[in-house]
Amino acid sequence: MSVNFRAESGLSRPHAPAPADASGAGRKRVLLVGQSPLALETVLAEVEALGFEAAGSAQPERAVDTFDAANFDLIALGAGLAAPMRAFLKRGFTRQSPDIRIIDTIAPRAARDIAAALSGADPALDLPAYFARIGFKGLASPDLATLRRLQELHPDAIPFEAMDVLLDRGVDVSPEAVEAKLVAGGRGGYCFEQNGLFLRALQAIGFAAEGRLARVRWGAAPGAAPASLTHMAVQVMLDNTPWLADVGFGGSAPPEPLRMDITTPQTTRHGTYRLIPFGPALLLQFCMDGEWTALYEVAPQTPEQADYETGNWRTSTHPDSHFRSQLSVARTTPEARHTLKNALYTVRAADGRTEKTALDADGLARVLKDVFRLPVAADWRPALEGAAAATAREEADHA
Repeated sequence: MSVNFRAESGLSRPHAPAPADASGAGRKRVLLVGQSPLALETVLAEVEALGFEAAGSAQPERAVDTFDAANFDLIALGAGLAAPMRAFLKRGFTRQSPDIRIIDTIAPRAARDIAAALSGADPALDLPAYFARIGFKGLASPDLATLRRLQELHPDAIPFEAMDVLLDRGVDVSPEAVEAKLVAGGRGGYCFEQNGLFLRALQAIGFAAEGRLARVRWGAAPGAAPASLTHMAVQVMLDNTPWLADVGFGGSAPPEPLRMDITTPQTTRHGTYRLIPFGPALLLQFCMDGEWTALYEVAPQTPEQADYETGNWRTSTHPDSHFRSQLSVARTTPEARHTLKNALYTVRAADGRTEKTALDADGLARVLKDVFRLPVAADWRPALEGAAAATAREEADHA
C-alpha cells in the first residue's frame, strides 16, 4: 500500500483489496493523521477498501515533516488530537499546499466522512448565503469574537419555530433540506435544524466544532424519568477550551457561548447560566428569580447523523412532543427575547421588563410576519386559529 505506516507506527497489516483500477491512475489520495496506531490501521483498511490510496501517521508531531500535502487530495485529522496539535497540522499542511482540503473526523465515521468529502456527496454549505441570511459582515475567523457575533446574529435573523411539526409535515434534517428551508426559504426551525446549520457554518469557517445531544429537563416534574436525547447543541474548542454554543433552544437558549470547563455563573445580556458536572453529562442551568433551573444535560459523546435523525423523528412524531400540540416560536435580539406560546406573545427585555399579550388569529399572523419575519402561508391558518383558541381557553381558566 502507498503508506508510510510501517515506519511510523512499527505495525504492519495486509494490503487492502485493490480496486478495479489497480494501476492507481486517477485514484484519490488521502492522508490520515491520528494518535492511535490500531485505530489508524483499521481506518486505513476501510479507506483503501473504498478504492482510495491512503497513507497515515500515528505520530502527529512528525507528520508535516514526513508528508507533503501537495501529494494528497484530502487530509483527515483525528478528533482525538489535541486542539493545538490540530491547529499546528493545519497550518503546516496549508503552507505546503494552500488549497489542500482538511477535515476533522473520528475513527467510527472517518471512512464515510472521507468518501463524502471526496465524492461531493456531502455538499459544502453556501457560506456567503448564510452570512447574508444572518447579516454577518466582515472577516470570519475561527476565534471567540467571531463565535460570539455569529451566536448573536443567528437567533435574531432565523427564528426558532416548529410549524411543520404542528402541521404534521415532519422535519427533514438533511443538510440540503435545512439549508433550503432556513437560508433560501426564509423559514425558521427547531434545534436539529438550527444547530445543524450553525455547526456546518462553524466548520466551514474553520472552527473545531462538533455536535452534541442533550436530555431536556426544562419543565420536567421532580423525579421524572430521564427524557430521550432530543436536543442538539454544539461544542466548540478554542485554545483547548470547550465552549457550548446553542442557537436552537427557543427563548431560553444562551445568547452567548458558555465555557464548559468551569462551574461558576456566566452572565449574558439575557440572564445568567452555569454548567455543572451531572453524572457523565454537563447540566445547563439558568438562574430564574434567584434559583437555578435545569435546562438540559449535555451528553459527552459525539453523535452520528443517525442519532440526530432518531431524536428528530421522536420530537416531530411522538404524541407526547409538545411541538405537536402547541405553537412555539422564539426570536432573540440584543434588546429582548420575543416568544410565542400558542397565541400568548411575550417580550422579555434585557433589563428584565416583561410584557404579555394574548392574540387572536389575525394578530398572531401579523406578529409572525412583522416580529418573527416568517413567510406566513395560507395553509397555516387552521393552526393559528387553534393556537388562538387554546390561549383564549387558558386565559379564561385563569380569569
